[in-house]
Amino acid sequence: YRQKFFAVFKGDFKTFNEGYSEIEAMTRKDPKDARALVWLGNGQTIKAGQMYLMGQKDAALKLLDVSRKTLDDAVALRPKDYNIYMMRAATLYVQGQYFPASVIPKANWEKLRDDCLSLIRDFGPDKLAKSSVHVRGEAYGELGIAYARLGEKEKARAAFKKVVEQNPGTAYEERAKRELAALEVK
Repeated sequence: YRQKFFAVFKGDFKTFNEGYSEIEAMTRKDPKDARALVWLGNGQTIKAGQMYLMGQKDAALKLLDVSRKTLDDAVALRPKDYNIYMMRAATLYVQGQYFPASVIPKANWEKLRDDCLSLIRDFGPDKLAKSSVHVRGEAYGELGIAYARLGEKEKARAAFKKVVEQNPGTAYEERAKRELAALEVK
């Protein structure tokens, strides 16, 4: 189902919908499958985005709320599993990137912040330093975004500087530099 989900980023909604149907079947079979639930919540966000773009704004916002609850339910089942809480974090980040700020509750940014801080704490500096560029870039980059949206500019700067320091020559570094520049303008 993962590969099918990622097909949406290539515009292949048919394959995405096949993966989404598989996830729905998994959650019907086992409503306490945290991994399936977190993927379902992610898929609900994608579907809400499609609806929003098609002008079905009220229905999209309702599904976005359902998505948040689904994500929270998944994390509640396995709160120490970074695969689960970081999938929630990634999905909340996506919500903030593709929906108007006016429809994103403060709780999204607080959960994103808390999930990123949990990963950083759970991994510790040694393991995090040895992690992939993706893990480091997402953990500190999304943390910086959360802090910025919560109005905590100094903490946001520190997180983005960590991205620059730990991910030289990457797209994560470029994004962090853009975010740092944007903080200077605000």
